[in-house]
Amino acid sequence: MGVILPFLSAGVFEPNDIEAMSLACEEVCHYLHINGDTARETIATRVIELAQRGERCPTVLRDRVLAGMNAGPGRWLTGFGVVSGTPANDDLRLSTSGRLC
Repeated sequence: MGVILPFLSAGVFEPNDIEAMSLACEEVCHYLHINGDTARETIATRVIELAQRGERCPTVLRDRVLAGMNAGPGRWLTGFGVVSGTPANDDLRLSTSGRLC
């Protein structure tokens, strides 16, 4: 759960929301084989933006972040091994709590 914590302001999200965002962030980083802090911060920022708009499902957060990265010209995460296409839900591990959205 700690992946996203450095990028959050205190008291903005409920603990369950933070868990969902952290899971999404971890899955995107895992899928893209990202270890660098700059790339992690970029991914976390995008996950937080989506959560601020009301999305709380880790699977949807993950898929929207990956889809946004593959949107064509002006991709927000260039140079970090971004792959083309968005993976199917079966391609990534699901919530460790077994929660599906």
